[in-house]
Formats: sequence, C-alpha cells, structure tokens
Amino acid sequence: KTVLCQPRNIAGLRNEIVGMRQKMHDGHPNPSQLFDIKHDRGGMVDIEFMVQFLVLAHAATHPELTANSGNLALLELSSRLGLIDSRLSREVQEIYRSLRRLQHKMRLNSSAPSRIAHGEINVAPVLELWETLFPA
Repeated sequence: KTVLCQPRNIAGLRNEIVGMRQKMHDGHPNPSQLFDIKHDRGGMVDIEFMVQFLVLAHAATHPELTANSGNLALLELSSRLGLIDSRLSREVQEIYRSLRRLQHKMRLNSSAPSRIAHGEINVAPVLELWETLFPA
C-alpha cells in the first residue's frame, strides 16, 4: 500500500477546520427566521467540511479517500473504513441528497438564498456527526 501523504496532526487539523468553518459562518449571516440549507449549522457546508476533514485526517492511512469520488461516496467509504458510524453516514448522506435537491429546485425557480422552514429537514444527524468529529 502506497502512502500518498504524511500523517496529519489530527488535533491541529480539527482546530483549523473548526476555525475555517466559523469564518465561513460569520461571513454568511442569516438574519431570517428560516434555515439556510447551505450555510446554517447542519447544512451543506457542514457536511462538506466534515468530508474534507475525514479525507485530510485519514488519507495517509487510507489513500482510497483521495479518489475524486464526491461527498456521498466519501461518506460511505468513511463508514466502510470504520472512521464514522454507519447509521450516521447513511443519515447524513440522505440529508445531503435532500439539501442538494432543494438547492437545485430553488435555483431553477430563482429562489436565492436557499432557505426553508426550520425543521422541514431534520439535520440532527449532521450536528451529531459534527460533534463526534469535532468534540467541544
């Protein structure tokens, strides 16, 4: 097995990811009473940050994570590799699919920014996976 990169300092990487995510969150404030499917906590950006963390944190020991396979496939692979819980992986994949469908539908209808009522999609599994990967 060829190692494509050097092992990362996981604690340092966690801090970097959380800091970058906070900057993005601060840069996209949501003054509405609606849920921003891309930028609010539990939305698409959180999922994308978690996937990138999994790739960066574990690519040295699991080079198959570096394949350009997309967020859904990488969540599935992370589960198969035992990096994340399989239930959470499945639930977060389904939420990501739902959010992407909504985003595409809203873009087609020129609804920008993409916001829905809180609770329309249960993002609790996304928040649970976030807490698992980035404990406070």
